[in-house]
Amino acid sequence: MDNKMNVTILSLTHPLIKIENVLAIRIKSKKYNLLMMPNYMPVLGEIEGNIEIESENNSKKYENIKGYYIQSKNEFTLILRG
Repeated sequence: MDNKMNVTILSLTHPLIKIENVLAIRIKSKKYNLLMMPNYMPVLGEIEGNIEIESENNSKKYENIKGYYIQSKNEFTLILRG
Protein backbone atom coordinates (compact mmCIF):
# COMPACT_ATOMS: atom_id res chain seq x y z
CA MET A 1 0.00 0.00 0.00
CA ASP A 2 1.04 3.57 -0.65
CA ASN A 3 2.11 5.54 2.42
CA LYS A 4 1.21 9.00 1.11
CA MET A 5 -2.03 10.86 0.44
CA ASN A 6 -3.08 13.37 -2.19
CA VAL A 7 -5.14 16.45 -1.29
CA THR A 8 -7.42 18.47 -3.56
CA ILE A 9 -9.01 21.72 -2.36
CA LEU A 10 -11.92 23.09 -4.39
CA SER A 11 -13.49 26.53 -4.07
CA LEU A 12 -15.63 28.81 -6.21
CA THR A 13 -13.55 31.87 -5.25
CA HIS A 14 -10.00 30.46 -5.35
CA PRO A 15 -8.03 28.37 -7.82
CA LEU A 16 -7.78 24.60 -7.50
CA ILE A 17 -5.09 23.48 -5.03
CA LYS A 18 -3.43 20.06 -5.27
CA ILE A 19 -0.93 18.78 -2.69
CA GLU A 20 0.87 15.45 -3.10
CA ASN A 21 2.89 13.27 -0.72
CA VAL A 22 0.83 14.24 2.33
CA LEU A 23 1.75 12.44 5.55
CA ALA A 24 -1.07 13.65 7.83
CA ILE A 25 -4.14 15.90 7.93
CA ARG A 26 -5.29 17.50 11.18
CA ILE A 27 -8.86 18.72 11.36
CA LYS A 28 -10.05 20.87 14.27
CA SER A 29 -13.73 21.46 13.75
CA LYS A 30 -16.41 22.97 15.94
CA LYS A 31 -17.59 19.52 17.10
CA TYR A 32 -14.53 17.24 16.80
CA ASN A 33 -10.80 16.79 16.17
CA LEU A 34 -9.40 14.30 13.64
CA LEU A 35 -5.94 13.16 12.62
CA MET A 36 -6.01 11.39 9.26
CA MET A 37 -3.02 9.42 8.06
CA PRO A 38 -2.44 7.27 4.96
CA ASN A 39 -4.72 4.25 4.64
CA TYR A 40 -7.26 5.86 6.99
CA MET A 41 -10.80 4.52 6.75
CA PRO A 42 -13.18 6.27 4.32
CA VAL A 43 -14.73 9.35 5.93
CA LEU A 44 -17.23 11.98 4.81
CA GLY A 45 -17.86 15.06 6.92
CA GLU A 46 -18.39 18.76 7.42
CA ILE A 47 -15.76 21.13 8.78
CA GLU A 48 -16.18 24.47 10.52
CA GLY A 49 -12.75 25.31 11.89
CA ASN A 50 -9.10 24.72 10.99
CA ILE A 51 -7.22 22.19 8.89
CA GLU A 52 -3.48 21.53 8.76
CA ILE A 53 -1.89 19.52 5.96
CA GLU A 54 1.54 18.00 6.66
CA SER A 55 3.57 16.96 3.62
CA GLU A 56 7.15 15.81 3.24
CA ASN A 57 8.40 19.31 2.45
CA ASN A 58 6.15 21.66 4.40
CA SER A 59 3.00 22.28 6.37
CA LYS A 60 0.00 24.31 5.22
CA LYS A 61 -2.60 25.67 7.61
CA TYR A 62 -6.07 26.89 6.67
CA GLU A 63 -8.00 28.69 9.40
CA ASN A 64 -11.67 29.55 9.91
CA ILE A 65 -12.90 27.52 6.96
CA LYS A 66 -16.34 26.08 6.31
CA GLY A 67 -16.89 23.21 3.95
CA TYR A 68 -17.12 19.49 3.37
CA TYR A 69 -14.50 16.78 2.98
CA ILE A 70 -14.18 13.20 1.82
CA GLN A 71 -11.29 10.80 2.44
CA SER A 72 -11.16 7.57 0.45
CA LYS A 73 -8.27 5.47 -0.87
CA ASN A 74 -5.64 8.05 0.19
CA GLU A 75 -7.43 10.81 -1.74
CA PHE A 76 -8.63 13.70 0.45
CA THR A 77 -10.94 16.27 -1.15
CA LEU A 78 -11.99 19.48 0.60
CA ILE A 79 -14.85 21.54 -0.85
CA LEU A 80 -15.01 25.05 0.60
CA ARG A 81 -18.23 27.00 1.02
CA GLY A 82 -18.34 30.70 0.24
